[in-house]
Amino acid sequence: MTRARWIIASSWLLLFWLIAGAVWAPALQRQLEASATTSLRGLETGYPAVTVTFSGQHAHLSGKVRHPSERQEIESRIAEKLKAPGLFKSAWNPVARVRNDIAVFPYPPGWLLLAAQGPRAIVHGTLASDYEARDISQQIQDRWAKLGGRITSQFKTDFSRFDEAPGIQPTLDQLPPPRHEGGGDTAQVHLARPGTLWERLTLDAPDDLLRQQFASYPISDAEWEKYIQPALAQTRRYQQNERARIAEAAHQASLPPPHVFFAARDKRLLIRGELASLKIKRELLNLIIGTFPEWRVLDDLRVNDQRRAVAEFGPITTALLPLQIEPTPGKSLALGLSGSAWQFVDWQVGADGQPWKALLPPDLPPALLQEDSRMVTQWLQGNAQGIPTLPIPAQPSFLTLTLLPDKVILAGQLAEEGLRTQLIEAARRAYAGQAVIFSEALLARGTCQPTTDVEQTIRSFPHLPQENDAPVVAFAQPGQVWKSLPATEALLAPGALSKSGLTPLGFPAAMAEDTFAAEAYDHIRHHLRQPPTPVQENPAR
Repeated sequence: MTRARWIIASSWLLLFWLIAGAVWAPALQRQLEASATTSLRGLETGYPAVTVTFSGQHAHLSGKVRHPSERQEIESRIAEKLKAPGLFKSAWNPVARVRNDIAVFPYPPGWLLLAAQGPRAIVHGTLASDYEARDISQQIQDRWAKLGGRITSQFKTDFSRFDEAPGIQPTLDQLPPPRHEGGGDTAQVHLARPGTLWERLTLDAPDDLLRQQFASYPISDAEWEKYIQPALAQTRRYQQNERARIAEAAHQASLPPPHVFFAARDKRLLIRGELASLKIKRELLNLIIGTFPEWRVLDDLRVNDQRRAVAEFGPITTALLPLQIEPTPGKSLALGLSGSAWQFVDWQVGADGQPWKALLPPDLPPALLQEDSRMVTQWLQGNAQGIPTLPIPAQPSFLTLTLLPDKVILAGQLAEEGLRTQLIEAARRAYAGQAVIFSEALLARGTCQPTTDVEQTIRSFPHLPQENDAPVVAFAQPGQVWKSLPATEALLAPGALSKSGLTPLGFPAAMAEDTFAAEAYDHIRHHLRQPPTPVQENPAR
């Protein structure tokens, strides 16, 4: 073959390969791209599928993934596991080089909610994994404990929405400390994302405004309703109760403390003074009567809600009784002040004498004791007939009723035993088969104002609340219609009942409040703290 013919044959062969390449190469690239798509199918990255293009045997990868491991897995599948289509697919890897331009964009971290009530707190949140939830929970608990608090955590995980934070040190370093003092400010609610600083929610702001303020947090509407709103509601109730408690404490501190004179002579004890509540008076008299069963106790204690509600008197013992020593055999006078021991004082003084003045605290004016002092000293200085005619005003008759879904507590006092029995029987009929009736605290006392008729009271018993409804408190004077209110945490605060309008004008509301507090408030608090009972729905048939 001549040289010319070689050149012509070579040219035709080259032309054949060029034409074959122009036709076959694009088809091969399309087949490789389709094969790559099949190879990557089912690989979840959290973003749209990665794009794979071929230029000859060179693969180009582009797109986004959440984690570096996903980026590496995609490159490995294309570079090492992709097979050539057609006759040579079993032996030939068509990929000569891979250019990996896949960007790694992790999802943002989840969220944390800290709701604190003084030193006690709970942390809600949604995080990326159980490992992250465990680590964050443990570290927050340890740090809060070192600051004198106790914290619990309730986390859930959602890997489809969140990735683990690269670091949480700023969140731990700026963890809000428990507030042990400060009134209502001991309540606090904070939001954060792992790795960021905490932001405090203003509890006095409405929920809608808070939802808008923290719209940048990845909190779904369902999470806001299930976790955030209940935490806000509970912390607000705590804050309101704390503010009410602090306000009541400040009010009590502004009132003068109580005082009690304890005078003894001739196997008789005259107890005179002024206390803040009927409950304190009853407890003190019961203690005195139990300590001195052989002595006749003359009760001249007054109840005045404008005195401080404290009763920390010294021990009631036989040391308060007189010594049989001349020249004053069988007589003694002691003054009881809250927070200190009983102090004997001189009873052989004039009507205006103040032998006890030096014992008084700065916030107890002597004028409040002067009339009581005159009374007990004159009684001690009198002759053998010296028991004074003490005016015994008739106590008001009243009834209290506490209604819970499973129990009824009837209490109060009235003069007639027959009417007492009639009221108890009427309550049993009204709530028969629905609740347990407690009526031991409904007393018949001859010192109460008389009652002629209880027909209207019997006919107007309120209905029992439903299982998830608030308890009901009701008040009536015998013969009148019951007046009722739903029982809330705020109503249980000291002094709240007198401001609620439940008792009529002119009635000493402290008596009703003491009765409720002694017989019913613990039951109400226990009911309010119970979680709502799920509503049972009839299954579809």
